[in-house]
Amino acid sequence: MDSPDLSRLREGDRAEWNAAFHWLYPTALAVARNKLGGMHPGEVEDVALSAIEVVVEKVDAVKEVGELKKLCAAITHNKAVDVIRKLAVAPKPTTDEAGDEAPYDPPDPASPLAGLDAEELSGLLEECMAGLREPCRQLLEAAFLRGLKQREISEELGMPMGSVGVNLSRCLKKMGEIAKNAGIQEEMRMFLE
Repeated sequence: MDSPDLSRLREGDRAEWNAAFHWLYPTALAVARNKLGGMHPGEVEDVALSAIEVVVEKVDAVKEVGELKKLCAAITHNKAVDVIRKLAVAPKPTTDEAGDEAPYDPPDPASPLAGLDAEELSGLLEECMAGLREPCRQLLEAAFLRGLKQREISEELGMPMGSVGVNLSRCLKKMGEIAKNAGIQEEMRMFLE
């Protein structure tokens, strides 16, 4: 898609802003997914959309249309970090009627439901991994289950360092096809994007 006309955006041209939205949205969504991948897709999309709203307000400060994507990516990143920070803060204890702090009992992070979800996802992940050939399985296990860096993967699996990222991408794509054929693509989406 061609970049939008900055002068028409500044004039508030509706058709140009529609085109600009379609031009900026993939960038905003990609940055939001990168930072908030484990969150509900609707929440990720909300962050992307709110970032685009801020970009609209700042269009007059931009000198070239290419800066809009950079600005959009930066704003999306900052908004995503804000969301992460808000999630990490435990709620403050409430006070009782006398104004004294009421005892605070934080929720148990290891609820039985969370364990069931993790077990189910683990089973789905194993099902998809079983459908891959051994080289892909080894590569994905090294990268995601053992957390090795590309250099370590290169040394361990005896592959050129420059091909590790490309092969990871291909293996994830194959795993996505397996998930799609098994009818579990939606459940596995957070692992495949």
